[in-house]
Amino acid sequence: MHIPGRRNFIKNAVVLAPFLTLFPSQLSAKTGVRLRVAFIGAGPWGRGYMVHALAHPDMEVRAVAEYDEAAVKEVLKLFRQSGAIQPDLYVDGPQSYQQLLLRKDIDAVVIATPWNRHYEIAAAALCAGKHVACGPVMGTTLAEHWDIVHLSEQTGRQYVTLDEHSCQRELMAVSEMVSQGVFGTLETVYAGARHYLPEDLSAASPYPVYPAAAAAKMLGASKGNRFVSLSVQHETQEYVISKPHVRTGEPLHIFTRGPVHTICLTTAGKQTLWLQQERGNDLPVSMGFRIKGTQGAWMNLTRSLHITGKSDPSFQWERDRDYLEQYDAPQWQEAGSECAVALQQFIRILKAGPEKELPVYAAATNSIIGPLSLLSAQQGGAVIRFPDFSNGKTAS
Repeated sequence: MHIPGRRNFIKNAVVLAPFLTLFPSQLSAKTGVRLRVAFIGAGPWGRGYMVHALAHPDMEVRAVAEYDEAAVKEVLKLFRQSGAIQPDLYVDGPQSYQQLLLRKDIDAVVIATPWNRHYEIAAAALCAGKHVACGPVMGTTLAEHWDIVHLSEQTGRQYVTLDEHSCQRELMAVSEMVSQGVFGTLETVYAGARHYLPEDLSAASPYPVYPAAAAAKMLGASKGNRFVSLSVQHETQEYVISKPHVRTGEPLHIFTRGPVHTICLTTAGKQTLWLQQERGNDLPVSMGFRIKGTQGAWMNLTRSLHITGKSDPSFQWERDRDYLEQYDAPQWQEAGSECAVALQQFIRILKAGPEKELPVYAAATNSIIGPLSLLSAQQGGAVIRFPDFSNGKTAS
């Protein structure tokens, strides 16, 4: 069932709709043109982005496809609170998004459904001429990832991952420091990944690791320094767990050792990214996020860094606060939250187009880490060649 919003009662809008399809270069706040968006799925994650979309001057949420009654009620509440025009609703069931995609007055869709439906919906949206902003899972197989890459190339529509975890303020500031050579040439990146490989590998999900996208950006994966191999190692390692203080309840970081899975990725420039995985939902583990370069290092758990020639020559670490403030990302100053920053990045891509390569390549690179890590684990930690999505070369 399609429940029209108030907008559809405006006759002129109906008449003009087929002629108003926007191209990325036409999106400009200066001209008053807004990106016309539909949300497919409106659970908690989707509504988290919807709040910022409703408040954004360059976005207009026109339609929502969601068949859960409780979620629909929450959506309507958000629209009332924001003062926005009520959206058209598509509530007939899991396939109701198909009717929505036929509309000519929708420029882009935000896919916020469960991960196992992302590929199906994203492929249909690209074929319908819509730009796509989606949760981190692109697909569950390598073939599905290639399908989305090729569809984006062939249709000219952009596919962007909304990954708020990689938009953390400190990570964006450190990424800017890396790009300006503060740490010299980056050698290794360590991250505590929110990704779980159970003992029963058949029960594993393809959900990607966090914040792999932030690490890939620091390593310059989109600038030719692509990942070339991946393997999963299962061994006793040091890791950090968070436990509440017995009196205050404040979280404490406790270093310990135990058997964990770690994803090891190597780049064309011989750098290494280590992604330490969780040991199940009852015991999340982390190495924190830390980087090491030829001229310095940074660790978020201790909120400290060392810069050769600037920090204490005896290699004592110093607090990172002043550096993080100096290199604070302008996007954070404008948007003020991780979801808002991720959404703003999507809008900027549609306004200006990708700088050097399609954003779908970075999205596919981030998404495929989960499935490839499962494949490596199933083969006893075998080294898997990483696909080069930007050059049309698959892993073998």
